[in-house]
Amino acid sequence: MELNGKNAVVYGAGASGIAAYELLCAKGAKAIIFDDDPNVGRATNSVGVFSDADIVVLSPGVSAGKDFLLDAKLENKIVISELELASRFCMAEQIAVTGTNGKTTTTMLIDAIFRRAGMPSYAVGNIGTPFSSIADRLDATDIAVIEASSFQLESSLEFSPDTAVLLNITPDHLDRHGSMQKYIAAKSNIFRAQGEQDVVIYNDDDDAIRGLLPDMVAKKVPFSISHPVKGGAYISSDFVCFDARPIACVEDMDLRGRELENVLAATAVAMEHGITPYTIAAALGEFSRPAFRRQLLGSKDGIKVFNDSKATNVFSTLAACESMDGPSVLIVGGAKRAENFSELFSGLPAKIKAIVVCGENGEDILRAARLAGYENISSCENLERALDRALHEARTNGLKNILFSPASKSFDAFDNYEERGKFFSAVAKEMGVRKS
Repeated sequence: MELNGKNAVVYGAGASGIAAYELLCAKGAKAIIFDDDPNVGRATNSVGVFSDADIVVLSPGVSAGKDFLLDAKLENKIVISELELASRFCMAEQIAVTGTNGKTTTTMLIDAIFRRAGMPSYAVGNIGTPFSSIADRLDATDIAVIEASSFQLESSLEFSPDTAVLLNITPDHLDRHGSMQKYIAAKSNIFRAQGEQDVVIYNDDDDAIRGLLPDMVAKKVPFSISHPVKGGAYISSDFVCFDARPIACVEDMDLRGRELENVLAATAVAMEHGITPYTIAAALGEFSRPAFRRQLLGSKDGIKVFNDSKATNVFSTLAACESMDGPSVLIVGGAKRAENFSELFSGLPAKIKAIVVCGENGEDILRAARLAGYENISSCENLERALDRALHEARTNGLKNILFSPASKSFDAFDNYEERGKFFSAVAKEMGVRKS
């Protein structure tokens, strides 16, 4: 992409937008940053800033469906995502990971395995480090492991990673994308521009993903937690296997239940890159889960407390519930969005013996519980009282665990899931939850 002397507008002044701006300037473009908030943008708050642009780069938080962006495309202006911009200036091998749930964990797992193998790997993208901030500094000997959200993929029509990983697709962010069909289309951009020389690693248990197989032209490598798959990764006799070859024992890892999808995907990537089973097993055994993803905070009165604040949708919470060892109390609730909580109660494992609800969507959750005939559920006005209630339920009924897994966005009371997770951890500490 030739940028020297071109007029460029970066839409969105967050970390990714600033990184894109700096990359554009470094490549000779005349760039400015525009944001809907005039206090953070570096251009006048007017759509007029786009009229002279040759290229428009969208930050992840910006929807491509705005009328003036559609007009820009009709005028043959280049409108791309920050992800695609970075990709075009990156000489490194690119491995991109997407899915409704498990993106961060899988990205971290792949990066950890590669680093264990002595390979120069860099985890970037939605995981926290903007891809644009290092893209042009990586060379052909490096590997960029990219966590790619649907927001980033939405305008990444020519993004073509060497390896694409598609974990799962369940309803999420429909307020942004407008429909499930459009959400799936955004996720599909991770493989649509790939060629036959590329690889796509996909979840063979996911019906939505299986429906996309005819559209994939890259080499297809499946994984499954439910059944053996030829030429792919699966679980057999409590071992992670790849194409009939045992790789690692599940008992040696800190990941359980649906989290094993992440393990299998990462294993498939590693095996496709010729990394030895010993190295993969060692990396999996050493792996520490991300903060606020079923994170064990400690225990009180013999009751373990887990912080899964990153669970911002029903299916993520169900995966966390399935991974619990023994009878548990679930704390759930948060911002009022379009979550279908009937799916929570229809899929809830028997090990969840009680539920405590808090947050602005509490009434929606209670209503879904009543319709499902679930009775052992109570409501509290805040997280402090919810944890206190959960501890009482666990002590009274001899339950082993408390799982804070909201199945909801955090925007009722917090800026993001990290802030919510830190708050819950602080509350747990104040209540005497301690690491052994």
